[in-house]
Amino acid sequence: MGLRFIEKNELSINVDYDPTKEFACLLGSPVAHSISPDMHNYSFDKLGIDAKYYAVDVKPEQLKEVLNEIRNVDFLGANVTMPLKTEIIKYIDKLDISSELAGSVNTIVPEDGQLVGYTTDGAGFIDSLSEINVTVEGKDILILGAGGAATSVIVELALQKANSITIAKRFNKSLDKVKKFAANINDKTNCNTSVINIEDNDILKEAISTSHILINATPVGMTSDKSLIDKSYLRSNLVVCDLIYEPAMTKLLKDASDSGCRYINGKYMLLYQGARSFKLWTDLNMPIEEVKDKFFS
Repeated sequence: MGLRFIEKNELSINVDYDPTKEFACLLGSPVAHSISPDMHNYSFDKLGIDAKYYAVDVKPEQLKEVLNEIRNVDFLGANVTMPLKTEIIKYIDKLDISSELAGSVNTIVPEDGQLVGYTTDGAGFIDSLSEINVTVEGKDILILGAGGAATSVIVELALQKANSITIAKRFNKSLDKVKKFAANINDKTNCNTSVINIEDNDILKEAISTSHILINATPVGMTSDKSLIDKSYLRSNLVVCDLIYEPAMTKLLKDASDSGCRYINGKYMLLYQGARSFKLWTDLNMPIEEVKDKFFS
């Protein structure tokens, strides 16, 4: 049985629909720019999996109906992107511990007639650190921002036994929510998680001086040559990560390079979170090195 919303052309998809193959997809809006269909379809073909991955443009008000239809086809799994990562939680049946703590889902897996939500964003970030030979266990980590990308990363850092996590954000109307999130991480993982004011330069400088890893999870640097961190705060034994991958070298990363830091952008986080999703759907390993060479070089 095919999917009515695709067969009747009610939603935009990136390639022609083939109802004879297992269905996998990316749900979100906009999704036309995504590299996910290329990397997953290449991996399906390489491993002989009879499935096809689509980018499906879905608005929040369309999500419930789309999920109801997906439940009734030969469904392998889905990725979820903005603006649906939190909205989707009300329509699925179960959450794993990471997605429950983060309040965010980026992967759906059908299990025993139910749709189960996972988040692989944080695990993908930690996997990407292998590219620069960095581990997080026992480390003190400062993360800039407390949005969707940040929360998934924070959860996984705590689950992977980081010693402490400091969240730097503006003290605005979302402060109480973020403080409750940090308290929940403390309670559920025993990782010392706290919140500081990102606009207090003295406190920020002190936090950087006692951290092993600095992560930018804000959009600052994506569209302008700006950084939230004064270059003088950086030191050569600090690891600097920016979840932004376009541009590849934000001002923060340029400053990190100049300061002799190990550094990485968010490009490989995208690769590794996708590989984690692929494993959940197929129980097989994505051919990461080939995918990296073909789509991420």
